[in-house]
Amino acid sequence: MKKGVIVSLILIAGLVIVSAVYAHFPGGGFGTCLSRFDDTDIETVKKFQKETLPMRDEMITKKLELRREYSKENPDRDRIAVLRKEIIDIRTNILKKSDEAGLPAWKNSRKGYGMIGRRNAGRECPCLSGL
Repeated sequence: MKKGVIVSLILIAGLVIVSAVYAHFPGGGFGTCLSRFDDTDIETVKKFQKETLPMRDEMITKKLELRREYSKENPDRDRIAVLRKEIIDIRTNILKKSDEAGLPAWKNSRKGYGMIGRRNAGRECPCLSGL
């Protein structure tokens, strides 16, 4: 009985430590993203979010459609290709809007993988995209 409690406490402590480390690791939380807003006007960000809300809503809808298509027993490859292209086009438009607004975007890290490795390459800043 005591061994089970001790093992459980050790596992819980390990999980807490790993979670804390991951939250502070670049890309593990919003810390690296939010630090890009140090010199950005809040009203500019709000305006950008308001302008891109329909695009972000449409992108989420397309991603859900894509997920639904992948989960089918016989997915339609043509429909998947169309949905993926539409998602890329929407994402490109959102990034163009962020450039026009002068907002920092995660896309600048696409040139190299940096410390966070391949798994996060090509992602936008979640603060901007709302995704």
